Amino acid sequence: MHIKRNYGLALASAFLLLGSSFLTQPSVAKDGDWTEYNGDKTASRYLANGLATKESVKKMKVVWRFKLPDHKLSTENVDLRTWVNESTPLAIDGVVYTNSGLGLLAAVDGATGKELWSFDPGGYQNYQMSNLGFIQRGVTHITQGGKSRILAPTSNGYLILLDAKTGQPVKSWGDNGRFDMANALRRPVARDLIMSDSPPVVCGGNIIPSLGVFDSFATGAVPHTNHPPGDIVGIDIETGKRNWIFHNPPLEGEVGHNTWGKGAKWIGGANMWARATCDDETGTVYAPFSSPTNDFAGEERPGNNLFSQTLVAIDAKTGKRNWHFQFVHHDLLDYDLPTGPNLLDVTVKGKKIKAAVQLTKQGFVYAFDRVTGKPIWPINEMPAPKGDVPGEWYSPTQPIPSHPKPYSRQGAFEKDLVDYTPELRKEAKKIFGRYCTGALFTPPCAKGLGTMMVPGVLGGVSWAGAAHNPKTGIMYIPEFTSPFGIKSKKLNKATSPFAHTGTWHGVGGPDGLPLFKPPYSTLNALDMNTGEYLWRVPAGRGPINHPAIKAAGLKAVGVAHQSFIAITDDIIFISPNGDVDILGTNTRSNALIGQTKPEAEQTDPHLYAYDPKTGDMLSSVKLPVSGAFGGIITYKAGGKQYVAVPVGGAGVASELVGIQVSD
Repeated sequence: MHIKRNYGLALASAFLLLGSSFLTQPSVAKDGDWTEYNGDKTASRYLANGLATKESVKKMKVVWRFKLPDHKLSTENVDLRTWVNESTPLAIDGVVYTNSGLGLLAAVDGATGKELWSFDPGGYQNYQMSNLGFIQRGVTHITQGGKSRILAPTSNGYLILLDAKTGQPVKSWGDNGRFDMANALRRPVARDLIMSDSPPVVCGGNIIPSLGVFDSFATGAVPHTNHPPGDIVGIDIETGKRNWIFHNPPLEGEVGHNTWGKGAKWIGGANMWARATCDDETGTVYAPFSSPTNDFAGEERPGNNLFSQTLVAIDAKTGKRNWHFQFVHHDLLDYDLPTGPNLLDVTVKGKKIKAAVQLTKQGFVYAFDRVTGKPIWPINEMPAPKGDVPGEWYSPTQPIPSHPKPYSRQGAFEKDLVDYTPELRKEAKKIFGRYCTGALFTPPCAKGLGTMMVPGVLGGVSWAGAAHNPKTGIMYIPEFTSPFGIKSKKLNKATSPFAHTGTWHGVGGPDGLPLFKPPYSTLNALDMNTGEYLWRVPAGRGPINHPAIKAAGLKAVGVAHQSFIAITDDIIFISPNGDVDILGTNTRSNALIGQTKPEAEQTDPHLYAYDPKTGDMLSSVKLPVSGAFGGIITYKAGGKQYVAVPVGGAGVASELVGIQVSD
């Protein structure tokens, strides 16, 4: 799960990777392969010609389990604490490739789960980790001179290149087989303030990596005045050398520089931690940028802060900006872009459009012509709530799409509180009353427990993203709306360059239930040819064994966490990660109102199969260890179709679970 890009402790060390150069082309998906982090470079999360049917998924079963190779390391050394297993695997020619929280890489037989090779790049040395523990989100496959390669990020800010068949370092690529992100930006940055975790995308002959940046002070970290900026770079795929750089925040003389005030010279963040998408036909990369330092206060950066919270269409060959759109002006709520846009072709009122569809934490759908940047449906600047923090700069408006409708609940309102019983509603009102509440974009306040955000800092749609069928133009969007509390906190200007910061916490409800009425998460089918929803159903069953929910006769309410999705023409596969309340969103609020009863049963460690035409649940299979914490994939191996699900982590063994879904 992605909360902030907080990075702690010092780092160091590296490992020598040696290599040779080759002519290079991006990998091309073959029938049955899952060659990219999001299925393909358009983020479709779609497998063509799937073998699974509505009948075969009724018999789907776990057929193999693979324990990722870092478990022994992390259990023997308590300093090597891993977070949940967020690594999305790839599947190519029947072989599954993955990395672990500590960054160890492995290749696995996709039909049996048998390890073929593993490699330890040592990126975890000196204990550099994110705020919750070591984390990696996957690898990238490329082809060089007809040879299969794996490109992997490391927790200490490098990219490394391996031979996909042997797991051994390639020889002359980059600097001894690696590329150093700490020295790739406009200025060298402290290595303990960055982390490479999302896999890079290859576009226009260049590798465009994502980069995590320490951009939040909610955890009490000492602020720095020279934070890593949000620059992104293009790395030559053949040589491993930097070809171009795109500056964020913009430098003096560049578009957007005047939207930062004096903060443009030293404010950091606004980085691209999510993975970009790519249109190979035009060589355009679509870069989703995130929040600037610091997330919840912006007195030192007056103005709209371009290109934070902005989608930028960039010529991947040159690094030049084609067009851009900013989704949140002067963000104070960490409503950054958690995923790249889905790229799909649609027909709107008889006109064929190459579309880029950006989903957001706010629950909005923004649709553009991906060539010109022109909105498909009007996007209007609408008045936004203003806060009362002294010295803060508030944007008077925010851009609101006229169509499609939001897919998530927006704003915190008493009418939406849980009401299974009068007693539950009374307790819910008590919790609700301790917060500043109101419409979407209500900024952080200093009163009570702060401002209640709905959706919270995780979304809406989070980094799990959505799927789309490239044949039909229909998107399948898993969303959830767990509320968060954001409280403005004054800082001492004698010791901090910032006047204020913000603290955050999850918000739960009475008796261990979510605070608001169900559904707690949904799966939505959205026809992008019309902008109309075809159906909406709860995503997973959720805590249906809670006495109040059982008494209400509800069979599914959705899991109050994000879900991961993969589709074929005939089946939607989805797995919620709701087996554990990993943010403590219920226990924290219970403690705040003096309750001690543990949260409701939230466990839902299943892989579900849904009908893409109706939204009907077809089947489910129970997963060992946990629900999915990383992206699920579906692929073919040995004449059968499988789904691989990343589970575990954060104190238990991280595993990949292989599920056979066809006969």
